[in-house]
Amino acid sequence: MSFREILTKLRNLPDNKKKVVLWTIVVGLAVIMGFFWIMSSIDRLSKLGQATQEIRFPTIDTSKIPSLDILQTVSPSNK
Repeated sequence: MSFREILTKLRNLPDNKKKVVLWTIVVGLAVIMGFFWIMSSIDRLSKLGQATQEIRFPTIDTSKIPSLDILQTVSPSNK
C-alpha cells in the first residue's frame, strides 16, 4: 500500500476516527521519546555520581580556632 493510498484512506475516515488515529500516533511517539529521555537521564545521573565521587574537599585544621567557652561567661544579664 503506497503512502498516497494511506492518505486517501485517512481522508475518507470520519472526524472522530481521525482523532483516534492522531492521538494514537501522538501517544506512541510520546512513549518512545519518554523512553529515550529516561535512558539519557539515567546515563547522565550515573556520570554525575561518578564525578562527585572524585571530588576531594580540603581538610580544615580547627585546632587553631579559639574555644567558644568564653561566650558562656558573657550574657546579657551580666551587664
